[in-house]
Amino acid sequence: MTQPNERPYLRLPEWIQTAGRGAWLLVGIAAAIVIALLFAALISDLLIPLIFATILAAIFVPLVDRLQHMGIPRSLGASLVVVISLVIVVAVVWLVIVAVFGAGADIADQVAAGVDEAGSVVDASESGTERATEVLADVVKFLVEGVLRGLGSITVLVVGLVTGVFILLYMMKDWDLVFGWASHKLARLMGLPDSFGEQILSETSSSFRSYAAGLTIIGVMNALVVGGGAALLDIPSAGAIAVVTFVTSYIPFFGAFFAGAFAVVIALGAKGLSVALAILAITLLANNTLQNLLEPVAFAKTLKLHPLVVLLVTTGGTLLFGVLGATLAAPVTAVALRTITLLRETQPLTE
Repeated sequence: MTQPNERPYLRLPEWIQTAGRGAWLLVGIAAAIVIALLFAALISDLLIPLIFATILAAIFVPLVDRLQHMGIPRSLGASLVVVISLVIVVAVVWLVIVAVFGAGADIADQVAAGVDEAGSVVDASESGTERATEVLADVVKFLVEGVLRGLGSITVLVVGLVTGVFILLYMMKDWDLVFGWASHKLARLMGLPDSFGEQILSETSSSFRSYAAGLTIIGVMNALVVGGGAALLDIPSAGAIAVVTFVTSYIPFFGAFFAGAFAVVIALGAKGLSVALAILAITLLANNTLQNLLEPVAFAKTLKLHPLVVLLVTTGGTLLFGVLGATLAAPVTAVALRTITLLRETQPLTE
């Protein structure tokens, strides 16, 4: 019998109560994620070098292991890998600087000729050289102002690079120690055996190595197509264009824009607008049509992800986190899917 002070009509159905508790749980999880992201933003100058150094260590540590098996001390092997990597980066930057500055005068002449041609249609009374001078003056002013505003960012970038290099060195040198500690902590956090943590970290390292292998395949194809096109069009520094195209292929999206701009600028200065448009078309062909045909082969064999999945997660990561998101999206997705599979396989053993 219902007591006088009870109000049955105020009792909510069980499914509404369950949904309400679930909603509050989701709100709490969302709040925790926001707090974690805010904290990560505060220490981003340290967190970003740490993430990239860890990824590079996972990719390069087999090379350090091989050097160790050849009798080279691990600390020396790690140092050699770091030095060789820095030399490659510096060499690519030097190629870009030499090629661009070497063609600087030609580029300015081509810009003046193009503006002069356009100016003869719009206003024949003003010479193209004067127009080109005004345009270049505005560009230089804009760049100088940007450089002055970005001095602080450059300082942060240099500090981050130096920090990342030292983290990479120590991570490769003491990889077994770091790997063992991290796998143990991961297993304890999830309440699973240590072997599970080791398997997850091994899968994670393998995913990043596979992703790098897939990018290498795509980079070789892009370099051959773009570099070969530049050679056929008789563009100077065709080898430099091929090298820059290959190296920047490791940076999703942004690398293609940089390599394409580099090739177009060199072609513009050396051969004029028509050849610049031709190399632009070749670059677009390599980075779109041919790359889309090659990605199923590259990533299906390495990450075991469908190219559409790679495209979607990479685009989403780029929109949310920029270069960091573009770099990590595909391998992190592969790791997450593999982790879910391992959890399903391990769960019956832990019940």
